[in-house]
Amino acid sequence: MKASINIPLALALGALLVACGGGGSTTTSSGDNDSGTTGTANTTTTTTTTAGGSIAPAITAPDGSRLLASQCFQCHGMNGVSASGIDSIAGESAASLVEEMLEMKYSTEIDIMHYQAKGYSEDEIRSMAVYIAALPRSANGDND
Repeated sequence: MKASINIPLALALGALLVACGGGGSTTTSSGDNDSGTTGTANTTTTTTTTAGGSIAPAITAPDGSRLLASQCFQCHGMNGVSASGIDSIAGESAASLVEEMLEMKYSTEIDIMHYQAKGYSEDEIRSMAVYIAALPRSANGDND
């Protein structure tokens, strides 16, 4: 491809990445991670302006986790707060979300959630769970 085509394409992809949650300010910290090895962990802190002009709370989560979790919001509601009969997931514990998703990932049952879970790696599931757990719970407080 010519360089003149690559630049607009790169700009468009960058704008899409930022719009979908891959952007924000990145904080890099070195030290021990969960596996006990020394390395670098990247997290993204974002604030979102809602349609009404209010600012959503800042959330610290692994890079790209908002983009991964956006698929969940198709059924579980905007930012994980459902307006239908499907359970809200915002504010659920990360451990609980990971446990449920891994159970679905490795299950032989066939339904939409099991198919969704199978499409993610274990690291992606953990990343999404951290992001979703940091979201504010539904107004009724019981997430149902």
